[in-house]
Amino acid sequence: MASLCSRDTMAYKTKLLITVAIFLTGLLFLFTLKNYMRPYAIGGFYFQQFSSETLMQTVPIEDLRNTPIQTLFNIHIQPPILDIIRAILVHLSPSSDLEPLLHRVDKSLYILWNVLYGILGALIFYWLSGVIPSGLAILVSLFFLAHPASILYATILDGTLLSSVIILWAFYLLWNIRENQHKPIALITIVMLLLFFTRSIFQWPSILVFGLSLLLLRVPKRRVILFLIIVGGISGLYLGKQYYKFGLLSTSSFTGLNLTRSIGYNSMGSYWNYLKFPENSQIKEDQLANVLVRKRKFIGVPNFNHISYLKLNKYLKDEYKSLLRTTPLRKLIKSYAQNARIYFNSSSIYGRHVIVDRIPWRGLYDDLFSFPILPAAIILALIMWLARIKDNDYIKGIAFALPAFFIFFVSILFEKGENMRFKFFLEPVIFIFIITQFFISGKLVYQKVRTHLSTRS
Repeated sequence: MASLCSRDTMAYKTKLLITVAIFLTGLLFLFTLKNYMRPYAIGGFYFQQFSSETLMQTVPIEDLRNTPIQTLFNIHIQPPILDIIRAILVHLSPSSDLEPLLHRVDKSLYILWNVLYGILGALIFYWLSGVIPSGLAILVSLFFLAHPASILYATILDGTLLSSVIILWAFYLLWNIRENQHKPIALITIVMLLLFFTRSIFQWPSILVFGLSLLLLRVPKRRVILFLIIVGGISGLYLGKQYYKFGLLSTSSFTGLNLTRSIGYNSMGSYWNYLKFPENSQIKEDQLANVLVRKRKFIGVPNFNHISYLKLNKYLKDEYKSLLRTTPLRKLIKSYAQNARIYFNSSSIYGRHVIVDRIPWRGLYDDLFSFPILPAAIILALIMWLARIKDNDYIKGIAFALPAFFIFFVSILFEKGENMRFKFFLEPVIFIFIITQFFISGKLVYQKVRTHLSTRS
C-alpha cells in the first residue's frame, strides 16, 4: 500500500514538473518568436495595427490614469476586467505622459499575454495527461501552442486569449466534477465570476446554464444553490448598478450593435460617426464622470463609453426587434447560416498580423482548424463518444456539453464578421475533446484487433 502511494506521489510530481516545463517552453517560444519578428513590427513594437487604446471596448487611458475608481465604476461598453488590468498597469508605470504611458501599458499586456500563452499549453497538457499517455500529451499540447491562432491572440491586445484560458479552466473544472461530484465548487464559482466580468457573452443566462450543468453532474443541491447565490448575487449587484446608472441589464452597451450586425444590418458606421450628430455634440452634464463625456481618446478614436451611446444602443435593440418581426424567416436563417460559415473559418484570419502572416506552417493549421475538417472531426469524435458511452453517462455528457453549446450558439446568434475569433473561445476545449475521443477509440480498436489475432493464433 505504501509502495502504491509512493508511486502515485512520484507520478503526480512528474506531472507537475512536465506541466511547468510546458509552461516555460511556451513562454520561451513566444518570446523568441516575437523578438525574431520584431524587425517587421509596426513602429518596431505592435504586431497588429492597433493598440489597447484603439479597441472599441476599452475606455480612455487618460481617465484610467486620472480617476481610476470613478472610471471603472462608470464603464458601460464592456465587462470591466480588461480595463481593470489596464488601470493597474497604468498606476504601476512611472510615466504620466499619455503616449509613453500607453506604450508601457501595452508592453506589460504583451508580457501578461505571453504568460497566458504558457498557461494555455500547460493546462492543455495537465488535462490531457489524465486521459492519454504523458508523452503524447506533451506533443499534443506543444502542437496547439504552435497553432497560429494561439500565437495570434497571444500577440494582440484584446481579451480573446484571456477569455479562452478562463473558459478552458472552467471546462477542466467541470470535467473534474464529472469524475467526482463531491469536489469543492469554490473554484468553479470563482471562474464563473471571472467569465461574467471578462466577456459580455456571459450574462445572467450563462449562470443558469452552468448551474444546470452542476445539477446534471449530481453535485449536491445545497452546493449548487450556494453557487447560484454567490455568482448570482455578485453579478446581480453589478447588473443592479448598471441598471441604476445606465438603464442596462447587461455588462455591455454593445448589445444593440451585436444583435443588428448578426442579421446583416450594418450599424458600425453609426457607432463611428454617432458623436458627430448635432443632438450628441452638446453634452453638458457636469455631474458625469469624465469617461462618460469624453468624446475621443487621446489617439483620436471615439470613446464608445460616452453617455450618448446608451441612446444608440437602445435604438439598435429596438431596430433589431423590428427587423426580427419584419424579416422573412428564410432570410434570417440564411443570415445565421452565414454566421456559422464565418465561425468555421480559421481563427487565425483576424486581420493582418506581423507574425502569423509569416508563419510557414499556417496553411496546414488553417486547413485543420476550419471547415470542412474541423466540423467533420467534431462529428466523428461525437460519434465515437456515443458508440462507447454507457447509459448512465449520457446525462454527464449533456452536462458537459451544455455550456459549450451555449457559447457556440451565442457566438452565432450575436455576431457577424468576427465569429471565427469567437470560435477560439472554445477551440482548446474542442481540440481536447477530439484528441481524447480519437485516442480512446483507437486504443479500443487496437485492443480488439490484438485480442482477435491472439485468439486465432
